[in-house]
Amino acid sequence: MKVPLGITTLHLSQRSTLLLLLAIGLLGFGGYDYVQQSQAVTNAVTVQATITDASVDRMEGGQGIDYEPEIQYTYQYQGETYTSDQVFPSTGIRTYSDRSMAESVVEAYEPGTTTRAYVSPAAPSDAFLIRERTPWPLRAIAVGGFLFLVGVLAGLGAKNPGKHELRPASEVQPAPRETWVDRHGETIHRLSKQVLGVCFVGFWLSMVALAFGLLNTTGEFGGPPQEIQAALLGPVGLPMLAGFSFWVGMIVSLCLYGVWSFTEYQQLRRRLPDPTPPSPFRHPSRLVTILGTEDGSLSEYGQRVRLTGWVFVIAVGMTAMIVYLLYTAS
Repeated sequence: MKVPLGITTLHLSQRSTLLLLLAIGLLGFGGYDYVQQSQAVTNAVTVQATITDASVDRMEGGQGIDYEPEIQYTYQYQGETYTSDQVFPSTGIRTYSDRSMAESVVEAYEPGTTTRAYVSPAAPSDAFLIRERTPWPLRAIAVGGFLFLVGVLAGLGAKNPGKHELRPASEVQPAPRETWVDRHGETIHRLSKQVLGVCFVGFWLSMVALAFGLLNTTGEFGGPPQEIQAALLGPVGLPMLAGFSFWVGMIVSLCLYGVWSFTEYQQLRRRLPDPTPPSPFRHPSRLVTILGTEDGSLSEYGQRVRLTGWVFVIAVGMTAMIVYLLYTAS
């Protein structure tokens, strides 16, 4: 599929087209929800509401357990009586990974008490209790923007990057100077794979230990959840600390492997025939195209680029997860 774009043309595969459609959907929904929340927060008027029920709902999904504050209330606006359970001015549901955070929202609304609610004159049946925007729209816009960028780069990339045949090693002059990584390449390669394997196994064992620690702390499985105060060296804190350490170890080992793999890529690049194509690591469109290409259709050079790129992508993603968890925990 070809899409004209100014002075150039996007060459979109079926995968890239689906990616762009998903990105546009996230951008559209996120932008719509952000505008709706902004208008609701700006234009809302205050009314008196009576709380009829307040609880925390436990939601189990594929990504773990989340907690949703559920608050039902009635209110009157311009002589009409309405019932609502909307806490924030959002079309989506706001959940929390920490039960105590959801409880902190609910505890301010005791059943039978009156409180302030906010009503938008344009939608009087959609009142809300907390006059602030949820982070969901901006997250959807950020993810959609990233996916859109990846889809566009894939469409702008060369049609067949990473499929260049290599000249025999005997025809290539050695590098002008040997780096430390060149001299210790095999050691770095072996050590990074061994550390990655140990940390991977250790991480999942620590998760199993954490699950047992949680069960022993909370009592019978399936019972009512409760807030857990975890000592650093206790049955919950110690597996969490070990899991964090193993996770960081996996990131470090991936980075070591990536450095070794990038050195191998540089050696293979010297064997490319003239004219030498642009480096994928300096041209994101080429790199994205190679990352999305099946490994079997690439040459030895392309396979090395693909492996190196994915190693660093995974390392960056794992680092971003740690930063996000530390940020939300604070």
